[in-house]
Amino acid sequence: MPEHVMDYLAVEETIKADYRAVTPQYRRDDEIEVTTENHRHISRRLRELCESFPHAICALDVGCGTGRYFHCLTNVRELTGLDITEEMLRAAENPVRQEQVSIPVIRLVRANVYLKEFPAESFHFIYSLGMFGNGCPVTTALCDKFHTWLVPGGKLYFNAVDTTGLPLWFRTRRQIRGMLWPLLPERLRQGLREREARHPFYGLTQRELANIMKSSRFSHFEVASRPCASPLWEGRHLECVATKAP
Repeated sequence: MPEHVMDYLAVEETIKADYRAVTPQYRRDDEIEVTTENHRHISRRLRELCESFPHAICALDVGCGTGRYFHCLTNVRELTGLDITEEMLRAAENPVRQEQVSIPVIRLVRANVYLKEFPAESFHFIYSLGMFGNGCPVTTALCDKFHTWLVPGGKLYFNAVDTTGLPLWFRTRRQIRGMLWPLLPERLRQGLREREARHPFYGLTQRELANIMKSSRFSHFEVASRPCASPLWEGRHLECVATKAP
């Protein structure tokens, strides 16, 4: 089995174990988050992107969690919600503001997106919110998967943790670690690798995310940084909107 597959499986097990314990908290957080300016911004963006199509669409929510954004979608005839934990998917069966959900067909699928395959051109719209950063990296290979899964003219929308919005002490520690890494003995470096493998962090700068997108199959994309106005998390998010060429 390829090394990167083994890594993703190991991270999946860690995330599943963590999320089993916090799923009830996620549901409580849903009730808080839907009242925030951050959620209103994301809701507006989702509606704009869904309604940019002249017909009802098929959409994919990657890392759907408890279904926090299901009620934000319009013009969607079929939604596939993808997550790696059964606990989150069970919660997504009764998502927050369920009375506002207008999607006729919702399919919930337990899978690891890095290992999952869908037929080519399965979706008009793919989005992923709150997944990339802690445990889940944005990679060129994953973006290429999204590109394959989209129909020509389909759209991708996702956010990721912007490292420029992290506390100064955190950024300084990461910078020092990078400078000292070549000087550390191999035994210490291996210990750090093992620790980070259990709880990896994949924050990005705006330039880093743009470079990932440039190396992907998407030729049309925009990356922006904005503050996250929510009591649940303080910092900045990178937002990317990409379109598959017609």
